[in-house]
Amino acid sequence: MRNQFVLDAEILDVGPLRRTPAGIDSVALRLRHLSEQDEGGASRTAELTIDASAFGDLAPHLGVLAKGQEVSVRGFLTKRSHSSDIPVLIINEFKTIQTR
Repeated sequence: MRNQFVLDAEILDVGPLRRTPAGIDSVALRLRHLSEQDEGGASRTAELTIDASAFGDLAPHLGVLAKGQEVSVRGFLTKRSHSSDIPVLIINEFKTIQTR
């Protein structure tokens, strides 16, 4: 089954770099997306805010980015924890987007 999520978004918040109990670097972010999308031939504003996390070598690189920085991220969606249905985006790849 596929679970692939690609999003261009603005960073609203970046948490501190932490380590998991297994000693893996991790960082938590909050991302905001806003765009116009086609819905059945009509234009629709698509807007969402989503929590995201990155682990391993990627975490320190995302952790130094500033609020307001625009990024393009690729990853997958999962539950925040085994006891929660709240989605979180796990980032596997990212690149910064240069704003004007």
